[in-house]
Amino acid sequence: DGTLTNKMVLEGLFGPIKKVTTTTELMERNEVAQLEIKCLVLKYPKDVCAMTSKYKYQEEVEYLVLNEKRNNFIVNLTASLKGNSLLLYQFVEKHGQVLYDKLKEKFPDKTIYFIHGGVDAEEREEVRRIVESESNAIIVASYGTFSTGINIRNLHNVVFSSPTKSRIRTLQSIGRGLRTSESKDAMTLYDIADDMRYKDKLNFSAEHLKERIKIYESENFKYKVYNIDLT
Repeated sequence: DGTLTNKMVLEGLFGPIKKVTTTTELMERNEVAQLEIKCLVLKYPKDVCAMTSKYKYQEEVEYLVLNEKRNNFIVNLTASLKGNSLLLYQFVEKHGQVLYDKLKEKFPDKTIYFIHGGVDAEEREEVRRIVESESNAIIVASYGTFSTGINIRNLHNVVFSSPTKSRIRTLQSIGRGLRTSESKDAMTLYDIADDMRYKDKLNFSAEHLKERIKIYESENFKYKVYNIDLT
């Protein structure tokens, strides 16, 4: 997971680590889909930045997941994407349910699925199977249920809607969309972050984006940063 202490302990117990291959090498051999990363940095008004500068981490996350403009941006972005999309969230009732309800209300003609820890494994597998034959479906899923163990070949987009700096969660979530299929040879990750810096102080979401970018750079992933005014 990138933690030096863990790596040293493992090497002491089991011997040197051998990295057989990398995602970038697999892309070069066309064994996985080509990955494009778009970091979408939402810029907030100065008064909001001043207000949130005093927030602790949980308070900032609470503000972000309940932010109406932010949620509308995520919903409109996800609905506008071509192909099948996986929208990943962190909190079921506070965020996932809200995003799902907004999508269903604003885009009733779209095929949309809602996955969380309360959905049993058989139903999750059924959703995965159905999406394989879809061309424009949206799966709104929690990181815990769909970041690992689920491979959807016919997945074209992944959207990160909640801030995280976890190396494992980030790479495993990207891995959900890297399988290739007859209709797909590329996948786009939309990494949503929030710039609410006040004076010289960076907020938590912006700090987490810096950590994710370090992950992208260490894996030689190509990425671009886009600044977007959230007004």
